Amino acid sequence: MDRDFGLLLKRNYDLMAKHGNRALQKMGLTFSQFHVLAYLYKKCPDKRAPLKKLETHFEVAQATMAGIVARLDGKGYVISRVCEMDKRVKIIQLTPEGEGKCQEALASVHQFHDKIESLYSEQELAQYKEYMERLYQFLVQADEQEQKKRLANRKTSG
Repeated sequence: MDRDFGLLLKRNYDLMAKHGNRALQKMGLTFSQFHVLAYLYKKCPDKRAPLKKLETHFEVAQATMAGIVARLDGKGYVISRVCEMDKRVKIIQLTPEGEGKCQEALASVHQFHDKIESLYSEQELAQYKEYMERLYQFLVQADEQEQKKRLANRKTSG
């Protein structure tokens, strides 16, 4: 069996990101910026979330998410403010301009996804999703086990 599965996944992801970035670039967005807008638009009550929630959801460092949010804020797509109840918490809220930009970008992304999905039957798409979920769960568990090993090694050596 060919063992280049990881490379194939990476190549596909890279090319999808390249196509996505090209389409989004025409709208003045990056792939990362689009995903933050879409998350706020589709997943967050009142289209707002704490910065920490965004960091956790996208699995990025605070500085990385702060940079993405700062650029979106500069374009007028989000507003960043301090939470009134806890001054340590920064709240990120989608603006009406950001919502409009998100809807425009979502239409473009859905069009591209429709083209990709047309290559496969419903059954193949369902199987693919199941396979990717299983792989993700395996990788999460492997990562957790590795972190536990490193922690145990630090305790025994320190």
